[in-house]
Amino acid sequence: MSLEGREIVLGVTGGIAAYKAAALASLLVQRGAGVTAVLTRSSLRFVGAATFAALTGRPVATRTFDSARFPLGAHIELAARADLVVVAPATAGFVAAAAHGTADDLLTTLVLCAECPVIVAPAMNAAMWEKPAVQRNVAQVIADGVRVVEPGSGWLSCRRQGTGRMAEPDQIAAAIEAVLATMPPQPAS
Repeated sequence: MSLEGREIVLGVTGGIAAYKAAALASLLVQRGAGVTAVLTRSSLRFVGAATFAALTGRPVATRTFDSARFPLGAHIELAARADLVVVAPATAGFVAAAAHGTADDLLTTLVLCAECPVIVAPAMNAAMWEKPAVQRNVAQVIADGVRVVEPGSGWLSCRRQGTGRMAEPDQIAAAIEAVLATMPPQPAS
């Protein structure tokens, strides 16, 4: 499926799986989407903004307050033009913030403003993924209408086997395509 003319906000949180988000950004652009990356402060410890700027051909958003680029607020402007917001990887901290409506950085504030579909692809240590609190938070975001692309099982960066690996970029892209196939594109602004 082509994503031609679709606007996607790609939120990247701080986890080792952030490197896969770069591959996802490239895949979405290759399929015709306009992609704007929103990187959290902790994600910048794993990947660089220059990587996403090069892959998307767009500036990367990292700050809640950037009045020169976003006079109405980055969270408002990016959410308004998005056909879809995807957060990959979505750390346990991000999932908790989304489940509880916390807005303490650009990405969590943007997700609260989004009126379009939101997809999250969790990625974390297997012990974290299995915790009842994390599972309650995942259930809550699902109940709130967020689509979750479940993590896979395999070798984790903590040097253990288990469930918690972020889904592969092609799996996340397929979920994005499935959601957008049911929706007309946003009108051009």
